[in-house]
Parts: sequence; structure tokens; C-alpha cells
Amino acid sequence: MSVIRIGYMGIPFSNSEEMASVFSKKFDLRKAELVPLMSARNVIDSLVSRKIDYGVLAVENKNAGIVEETREARKGVRNLIELDLMWSPIHHCVFKRNPEDAVTSLVSHVQALLQSEKNLRSLYPGAEFAVCEDTAYAAELLSKGLLPAGSAAVCRKDAGTHYGLYLDAENVEDDKENMTRFSLVRLE
Repeated sequence: MSVIRIGYMGIPFSNSEEMASVFSKKFDLRKAELVPLMSARNVIDSLVSRKIDYGVLAVENKNAGIVEETREARKGVRNLIELDLMWSPIHHCVFKRNPEDAVTSLVSHVQALLQSEKNLRSLYPGAEFAVCEDTAYAAELLSKGLLPAGSAAVCRKDAGTHYGLYLDAENVEDDKENMTRFSLVRLE
């Protein structure tokens, strides 16, 4: 039995990785290899070039709406089959490198910033929003010192913890029942 490759948006410790794992269990894909591809465009391109067998895409958030990145990536792709759609609860945390760091910039995927905008503006008045390709990637960049001083990452709790960052605020999403719908797709 050959390995089944499931590509997903983001990197390890992203919401899409978690959903790739959920879909692989639901569809009993026992020999699944989860492949981090950072963006919806990379997932679609990898499906088209047959580098992966399945793709996991974030398609819509209950509050922030359609995930434009995914909508754009899917345009014009023929023979794309949606096998399943699932809602998943999404919780965001703010992590800093050090407890004493002042936050002047909040770095994350645009969807996480939209889903948490009201609370983030209240908790960190005057902080700018900086868009990054992925929530977990923001945590990785912060941990490696690759973001400007004053930066904080908005990501899943396990991402910030994995990268050894300081948890400054937990569950900052504006709606405590924040959910995103993910799609499992493949080509015909």
C-alpha cells in the first residue's frame, strides 16, 4: 500500500494541519503523510501536478467570512472534487518572546487577525496588524527572532508553546464560538 499524501495550508501546529489529521482519520487513510504547503495556492498547484493525493483548505469562517485565499486558488481548477466539509472550533492566543516585551505589532494570518480584531485592538491599543502566511509560521518567525522588536504572534496555543514563546493572552477571538469550515478535496 503506497503512502497517501495530504497537503494542507500552513505548517505544523496550524489549524489546517489539525484538520488534515481529522480528515485522514475520518476517511481511514492509514498511511497518510501530512504535507505542509503554506498556502491554498500551493495546495491546489500540488494537486494539479499530482504531488499530493488530497488537499485540505480553509474555506470560510463563521465571523470573518469566505477565505479569499482559497477562493482565488480554486478559480478555474477543473475536476476538483470536494469530498467533505467540516466545521472546527478555532481559538487564538497571543505570544511574545519575553514576558516584558511591549507589543507594537500583531503578526498572523489575515483570517486570525480578522477573527480577533476587536479583542486585539482592546488588549493592544495602537498595535499594528502585520499579515503573515500562516498563524504557526508567525510563531516560528517570532521564536527565531525574525520579526521586528515589539512583535507578537497570534496563533494556536500549541504553536506558541511548541516554539517556546510566552503566552500573553489566551482565547482572543472575538466570538468564543469561533469556527472555520475546512474542505477535503482531490482531483478526479
